[in-house]
Amino acid sequence: MSVEMPEPGSTNRPRWSATFRAKPILADCGLSLQTADSGEVMAGVRVVHKLSRAVDDRIPVLFGKVDHTNDRFQETRFTLETPQRRQTDVVFRCYDDAIAVRYELPDQEKAISVTITDEDTSFRLEGEPTAFAQYLKNYKTSHEHNVMSVRYRDIKRGALLDLPLTFSWEDGSCAAITEASLRRYAGMSLMRRPGRESGDDLICQLTPRSDGTKVSRPLPMHTPWRVVLIGDRPGALLESQTIYCLNEPSVIKDPSWIKPGKITFPWWNGDVYDGRPGPPILSLDMAIKYIDFCARNGIPTHSLTSTENTVTPWYHQSKPGVEPGPDTDVTKPRPGFDLPAIRQHAESKRVRLWTWVHQGALRGRVEEAFAAFEKLGWSGMMVDFFDHDDQESVEFAESVLEVAARHRILIHLHGVWKPTGWERTYPNLMNHEGALNLEYLKWSDRCTPQHNLMMAFTRLIAGPMDYHLGGFRAVPFAKFSPRNVAPNVLGTRCHMLAMYVCFDNPSPMVADFPTAYEGQPGFDFLTLVPTWWDETRVLIGQVGEVLVMARRKGTAWYLGGMSAKQQRGLAIPLSFLGKGRYAGRIWKDTTDAESDPNQLTTERLAVSSADTLTLDLAIGGGFVAQFEQARK
Repeated sequence: MSVEMPEPGSTNRPRWSATFRAKPILADCGLSLQTADSGEVMAGVRVVHKLSRAVDDRIPVLFGKVDHTNDRFQETRFTLETPQRRQTDVVFRCYDDAIAVRYELPDQEKAISVTITDEDTSFRLEGEPTAFAQYLKNYKTSHEHNVMSVRYRDIKRGALLDLPLTFSWEDGSCAAITEASLRRYAGMSLMRRPGRESGDDLICQLTPRSDGTKVSRPLPMHTPWRVVLIGDRPGALLESQTIYCLNEPSVIKDPSWIKPGKITFPWWNGDVYDGRPGPPILSLDMAIKYIDFCARNGIPTHSLTSTENTVTPWYHQSKPGVEPGPDTDVTKPRPGFDLPAIRQHAESKRVRLWTWVHQGALRGRVEEAFAAFEKLGWSGMMVDFFDHDDQESVEFAESVLEVAARHRILIHLHGVWKPTGWERTYPNLMNHEGALNLEYLKWSDRCTPQHNLMMAFTRLIAGPMDYHLGGFRAVPFAKFSPRNVAPNVLGTRCHMLAMYVCFDNPSPMVADFPTAYEGQPGFDFLTLVPTWWDETRVLIGQVGEVLVMARRKGTAWYLGGMSAKQQRGLAIPLSFLGKGRYAGRIWKDTTDAESDPNQLTTERLAVSSADTLTLDLAIGGGFVAQFEQARK
């Protein structure tokens, strides 16, 4: 990496460039931060101090793709001063697989706070990579979009680009731009500015607050990290732990109460038990059926949500629908919802209870609400409909996590921006959504196997991704039609199973109805597959085409493979296995999977690290496998 400072007397801004294994990746990238009191604090700056250090720490990862990682980087801190004597630190960190940069504003004699009016940090990619872009209509968004493959020079000007934004070059090398440690700041997107004279730089765009302000903060302060992940293959971006490392250590001193695991989510299947209308999902009768299903199959958590077959949520609210009204009270269950009896049955079966809440219903009463949730017996909460990543929304989401941790409640964030590594600081954060996922099959055909593979190499790079997993009723594309109750999925049964291995997700949904699972091929794998890992390796990866991951839990290895577009033959070396022999079991597509995608076949075999696994995947197909050390 190289940094170029402006000439003395110039009003130019510092620029920086980066290479990866002698290949130019980024060139002439700009630094820019604008404040209400000083304007552009990078204009005409000079270096008044430069400090470098090296760090190589081993840090634990509680519930992720590995059990530990090495926080290893070279850091250079530039203290820069404007001609008006305003000082700002710019900190660069160079990892083996990333470059990160942020701005740090110190205390000032005459100011106790600062207002950020803009941040024009820019990135310019070298060569002619392909970009995998998600275009945003505006700043108020659930971040649920399809991905478009476009040449770098053809990226739309004036359009907001969601993060992570992934690029690939013809030689196989890849990069992804995103941010880490987004706290007390506005979320970041990118834009290629209108007009050819604006060049090809991708410029940082901060989401404005309702008053138009970007960020207002007490001093001292620092921005989030602006991160460029870099690898020699797409899979390297998925193996990276750099975003996690760029966050602060856990604020939870004793995380022993945090217990991730699979979770039902009847809203996706239409709040039914066997595919047909039945008792209301919040009734005691239906809750007992679901809880018993969980207990029989080792699913630790049942989710009670209900916005499908009822007109209001589980809590007191007169206004129809999910949006809060004047009398909404999340501390009081709705009439007729016998939560004490449901809780008693769940406790007798050692099944935890989870629910859903609209984020607007928590505003102004987060502490009161979570104190009530703890007393009501909720172990976890999906907080939904943020749909904005301005500074106020980001601060509110963090307050939810902080208060929920005090009351020992796990959190899923839905209708929300991409992860930025908060799961290190708040390990009670199980999942982010921020992805067009399998819920869309209730009303569209947009979540295809190809889209799943696009999400894997874009959104998933940022961190855990909740995806409404577990659809067990697949149909060929020609026979697909959306429906709210008992929706179908696109892709084979093995493609669906593979997501439990390929997608980082400590508390993944088992979202179909119980009778869609029990007695069905592949359900045995769904019940045994872990949800967090000790080691992760990406064996095969091609954006939008194919992904094969190997994950280790203890001494056992799990493989997941997903494919799109075409039938595909794979040869997978098993060199990742340890010494000795392994007993293996494979769940794979049948030869007629194109016409009957719910069928699969299983095979048992004995292998070692010297062997190669050969498989044929159907169109939209997949496979999963488990390898355990053979007993002597």
